[in-house]
Amino acid sequence: MRHFPIFVNMTEARILLSGGGETALAKLRLLLKTPAAITVHAPDALPQLRALARDRRLTLVQVPLTADDLIGATLVYAADADPARDAATAAMARQAGVLCNVVDDLEASDFITPAMVDRAPLTVAIGTEGAAPMLARAVKRDLEERLPTGLADLARAAQAFRTRAEALPEGKPRRAFWSEWFGATGPAAQAQGRDLDRALETQLAQAMGKAASSGRITLTFTGSDDPELLTLKARKALDQADVILHDPEIAPGILELGRREARLVALSHPTVPPLHQILALEADNGAHVLYLAAEPVSKHLVMACRRSGLPLDLIPGIPAPHAAQWKETA
Repeated sequence: MRHFPIFVNMTEARILLSGGGETALAKLRLLLKTPAAITVHAPDALPQLRALARDRRLTLVQVPLTADDLIGATLVYAADADPARDAATAAMARQAGVLCNVVDDLEASDFITPAMVDRAPLTVAIGTEGAAPMLARAVKRDLEERLPTGLADLARAAQAFRTRAEALPEGKPRRAFWSEWFGATGPAAQAQGRDLDRALETQLAQAMGKAASSGRITLTFTGSDDPELLTLKARKALDQADVILHDPEIAPGILELGRREARLVALSHPTVPPLHQILALEADNGAHVLYLAAEPVSKHLVMACRRSGLPLDLIPGIPAPHAAQWKETA
């Protein structure tokens, strides 16, 4: 990963853009969605840019960018569509210690602006490090179709309600609360035209009224080293588990599908104490514990886990030869 994706706080940012043509205008359409203070340096600016300046959406300075202008800048965009001028802008920015994007020139840029799906405050950024811009656009188009515009309202309601939701214990209860909101309660409230704030209050009251739930155990057999051959239920368990116990043979690509906050524990067999006791101990502490097995899960382990009385999910895996054959056929 040559370019690391980050989201920059633009609340008090100062953005400089050199250029007054179509290249600059295209970049400004994105930048103007942020609260940043934007200054455009363009001796010869398009009428649309001058109109934006009249509306006080940006500051237009009709002289070229100089080194003195870079003092206090957060980011710089070189968008003159002139290789010599853009190179000069990038050189000044680097000397001033300011990150610079040279529009449509990956190698000359310190950072790139990805393709975006905007459902603010939900934002999805898509980048291919310049390798395949058409692929980024295709993924963006697919996500635009898949993500309903109503998600923005659900996210804004959740943002305003976040402090109230802190009444729930940290960790799994809060994750379950928000998972239910975005996966069920929120979309249902939207479809019925109900007030989203009231729907959140109702859901919170129900969540607070529930007794503290115990943890649970999930057992699954990965089947192969290919993450694409995991069953949907196994992928979901990886995304939800608090603790992931795994055989040492499990491929790193599969383990990377786990939640970032999950605790990963590589096992050595035989385990001490026995594996079913380790699983039960983690679940007794309220965790969703997942065991990823490199071989089909033994009936002995399943029976021992059931005797613990804790909720148990057994997810069958697809043996590698069958999985590979089905993938090839597909």
